[in-house]
Amino acid sequence: MKKPVLIIIFSIVCISLSYPADFSGSWETTYGKMILEQNGDAVSGGYFFSGYCKIEGRIEPGGRFRFRYTEPSATGEGWFELSPDGMSFSGEWRQDGTENWYEWTGMRTSLRDSSAIWLVVFEAEWQESLDEGEYSFGEMLRAFFARLENVEVRQRFVHDRKDLINFCAETAILPGDVYILFATHGEKDGLVLRDGIARSDVIVSALAPCKNLRLVHFSSCNIMSGNTPDEIIKSRRDWKDGFVVSGYVQPVDWAGSAVFEFYYLNLIFECGMTPEEAAETAAYLFRFSGTSTVKGVEGLGFRWKTPM
Repeated sequence: MKKPVLIIIFSIVCISLSYPADFSGSWETTYGKMILEQNGDAVSGGYFFSGYCKIEGRIEPGGRFRFRYTEPSATGEGWFELSPDGMSFSGEWRQDGTENWYEWTGMRTSLRDSSAIWLVVFEAEWQESLDEGEYSFGEMLRAFFARLENVEVRQRFVHDRKDLINFCAETAILPGDVYILFATHGEKDGLVLRDGIARSDVIVSALAPCKNLRLVHFSSCNIMSGNTPDEIIKSRRDWKDGFVVSGYVQPVDWAGSAVFEFYYLNLIFECGMTPEEAAETAAYLFRFSGTSTVKGVEGLGFRWKTPM
């Protein structure tokens, strides 16, 4: 009689050990929003606290997540333990070189899940003086995609390189797939901002935390004729399937690019295409998407690049 009981108990223990605590997901924590990804017993991710911060470590046999964190001006260590229902964690942290430990808690966020689709528009303020009315391409896109329940549109005005870096860092902790659209003046060497040109190194650095990217589209003149697209693509090897960097190789008509981009993005968000499939399809369907003039309408010079 004892042997079957021992076998059952042993099986339960083995099952318990084979399914460690799961910290994957989005969290609202003592020190800002956090997103974590777990692969076996390895956990990594980031949170936004006075800039983008990295966190990584491993799950110990008892289920405790022991980690190291890296902030813009500090590093340290800590640990988290999940509640029995997995919906919250409690833990502590301390900065390197100090002895005191401090509380760090978090709650899972259920407002958005990993199936969410985020269109994030980083935009220049197009008007140059008070005698011009205000308008925003991001607001137009928000209104257009409001009909799709699974698509969230966020628009932010980017004035300088600091804005670019900070907003991209916030984008990195959004749960789900992210599609970034830069709606600014552009040149071959980069994006035109108030404090100068954000060149490829600045753009690549800003995008580095964004592991959730599916698309980077430059609704800007000339960007695709420079080295920025190639620098973005070669900056990492773990791009998602169908990832695309797209934009234009020449000065582009505002209305023409807007019409094209509405359809291009709609192929992704409503029709379910990958960015690569959508770029190919949109370029095929729109005769003016290339560089040829069509009945007096100058071509857009649309181009896209994918990882090799």
